[in-house]
Amino acid sequence: MSSGIFIVESNGSFRPAITFDQELPETTSVTLTTSNRYRWLAFTTVAVGQFTTVIGNSGTAVALPRIADDLELDLAVASWVMVAMALTISAVLLPMGRLSDVMGRKRVYIAGLLVMASGVTVSATSQNLPILLIGRVIEGFGAAMVMTVAIAIITSVFPASERGKALGMNMFVIGLGAVSGPVVGGVLVDVFSWRAIFIATGVVTIFGSGLAIIVLNEAKVRGDTPKAQGSLDWPGIFMSSAGLAILILSLTNGNRFGWDSPYVIGGFVAFVLLLAWFLRWEARAVSPMIDLTIFRVSQFSWAVSGRFFGFLMNGPTNFLMPFYLQEITGRSASQAGLVSTPLPIMMAIIGALAGRWSDRFGFRNFMLVGLGLQLGTLATFSTFNHSTPLAVILLTMFVHGVGSGLWMAPNMSAAVGAVSRSAYGVAAAFLNLVRNTANVTAIAVAAAIVAGVMISRGVSSDLDAVSEDPSGPAGDAFVSGMHIVFRILIASGVLAMFAAIMAQRKRSQTEKTQHACASVRKSD
Repeated sequence: MSSGIFIVESNGSFRPAITFDQELPETTSVTLTTSNRYRWLAFTTVAVGQFTTVIGNSGTAVALPRIADDLELDLAVASWVMVAMALTISAVLLPMGRLSDVMGRKRVYIAGLLVMASGVTVSATSQNLPILLIGRVIEGFGAAMVMTVAIAIITSVFPASERGKALGMNMFVIGLGAVSGPVVGGVLVDVFSWRAIFIATGVVTIFGSGLAIIVLNEAKVRGDTPKAQGSLDWPGIFMSSAGLAILILSLTNGNRFGWDSPYVIGGFVAFVLLLAWFLRWEARAVSPMIDLTIFRVSQFSWAVSGRFFGFLMNGPTNFLMPFYLQEITGRSASQAGLVSTPLPIMMAIIGALAGRWSDRFGFRNFMLVGLGLQLGTLATFSTFNHSTPLAVILLTMFVHGVGSGLWMAPNMSAAVGAVSRSAYGVAAAFLNLVRNTANVTAIAVAAAIVAGVMISRGVSSDLDAVSEDPSGPAGDAFVSGMHIVFRILIASGVLAMFAAIMAQRKRSQTEKTQHACASVRKSD
């Protein structure tokens, strides 16, 4: 009989949790009760929700210059239209992952879509920035519920042997939303107004909630994952949410108050203290928001690190390029959306393929090649100016999209594949948290750098001055600030590549034992 760890069943019998002369549970094929047909029905249903969150956000990005003009906002303030939603998502992703484990994935998913519909309704009818931000916060709350549950459902209904394929198809859906957002959003802005984007998002959201009510079955979308016990970790929720909010507020207000201001320095100190408190609490909590033992598996930890630095490298592109294309090169919103489409198109196509390829050939090489391509495009973005040829812009967008598709799906497959099936919910929530935290940090830093360069050159960071004279001092300062942002982020790409190399290392027997023990504790 093989040595291993056993779990006591309710009838007093024993069953092996894992034997150490066999593969780990996460690398074995788990027999599910869901048929292949239902897997794809469930995938299609949650894909609608994923599509909605992306098309709404990418459409808002291309409309941001018009929103800034309409509400008379400067760059730093305008960035909060994007930051407010991303920050909310980051703050509540982990609690939503835990909530879905306790209350059920179908309930939380449908509730998330309805909350999103409420948020976009508020945004569409807003007459000033505060009301618009309230709408974006509500939308972000719902989007966090949708994003967390969608990934958990996908990884549960598909066997481990098809995980990369499923996540690759999910990347295709995300890419499709990223393609549709700028194109559809640009047309809606030019024909109607920026408010039409929120109305269109609300229509798709309502359709998605109705589809979920009909298709999703809680027993099937949970798979063989046991229902979580215990209550929500309210202290953990408070500490993680407050810490992230304070960090982003400090980053976005550095130029306003000065980086040596007691408010800014105090904010960074408060973030560090809250982070330390959060980690200490989660290690001892009876029902923690996140089981910290999953970080003992090096593949998961390195994949998460690579994910953060990779999305930190990508974040400013979606934020700054709409301003560059509309304010500096003088294109309309719809034209800017069309120029941006090569990026998400290639991300969608290559992402779907890379997910399948990573099932067969491993994830590291795809991540390294993808991140390497993006390092090259960052260097190219940092040379864009008022007269950059359209062909160069399109080619750079194309290559950047190929790079995104090559590394994103394999990275998620590597992270999810490193944990047990019982941890899929919290792992999916944490991976989305990492992505959104990196994005919101990148946007905040990019806005702070560009605004800081403009102010240091004696011009206002008000975008009206840029659009009125793109070749003047304000336009030149904006372009210079954009160059600095892209050059700084090359370092982030290098760190992401290093993490990809480290994630592929063969796990030691000690790590396997720790992971097996964590799986047993969760099963109990």
